[in-house]
Amino acid sequence: MRQNWRQKTKLEAGGAALTTLEVRREIDRFVLYFDTPRHEVNAYALASALVGLADAVREANALVNPGHVVEVVVEALADGSFKATVRTVYTKAKNLFSHTAVQAIIYGIISTHIYEKGIKTDAPPVITVTGDLVTIEIGKDKIIVPKNVYEAKRKLDKSERFNNSIGIIFDAAASDKDIKGIAISEDQGDKKPPLVVPREMFAVFQTEYQGDENTREIIEITHVEINRAILERGRRRWEFFWRGVKIAAPILDDLFFDKFFAHEITIAPGDSLHVALHITQEKDRDTGIFVNARYEIAEVYEHIPRLKQTGF
Repeated sequence: MRQNWRQKTKLEAGGAALTTLEVRREIDRFVLYFDTPRHEVNAYALASALVGLADAVREANALVNPGHVVEVVVEALADGSFKATVRTVYTKAKNLFSHTAVQAIIYGIISTHIYEKGIKTDAPPVITVTGDLVTIEIGKDKIIVPKNVYEAKRKLDKSERFNNSIGIIFDAAASDKDIKGIAISEDQGDKKPPLVVPREMFAVFQTEYQGDENTREIIEITHVEINRAILERGRRRWEFFWRGVKIAAPILDDLFFDKFFAHEITIAPGDSLHVALHITQEKDRDTGIFVNARYEIAEVYEHIPRLKQTGF
């Protein structure tokens, strides 16, 4: 089953268009759309926006579906837009939702958050709850979302990490002067999405992201090899080999330690972990180049025991 935004457009008595977007079923992909006359975007703007989107998806997933690992994959690039596929991988933890339902929930959370704040209007949004649906009227536009999506979005509205992640998307878009707007929507083909956050509204999100121009943070999905393990919770740093370089990083994933203390996994030097590696980079004052300064492991997706040679 595929869930999408169902668009309805009609005219008021005065001739103004009314756009209604409604969530009904699951979706497995959505488009982050850059409104630009050049039909291209700056590479740095695109890469940074992807990082912000991936972090926002991860924060939303951590709230509504902590038993699933979610990954954002760039499926295709097209003029004026690109497609990012949200893919879920099941783990053993109990979940609030199935791995298919979570896709639409994450998309609904992020898009509703952006449109509720980013659509230009002289009056605040009007929120109406009817049964299991919430209707958000923003000027001449209307968004209808499931109640559980809206309630999850309200919780994430208070999350500094979620707001910072959304802020990175708009901060990146603002760095390209030719980008006139941003939208998150179902794939519209060659058509422009019905709702687009205009450039003059980017500052609404940028004010939430208080970034330091001399530092930046990235998350890389990668493998690390264990050199020294710290088998207790906390911020004490393990030692790993990553890309042939020794690094030190704490593991901040409680689910990983739950599995370890439940004897579901056994750790030994030489074992590998498939992880989300959080890297803090600092700009070198003389060269202007960003270099890796600190590491943290935000999530452990898989433990991979070292291959052992067996005799015959």
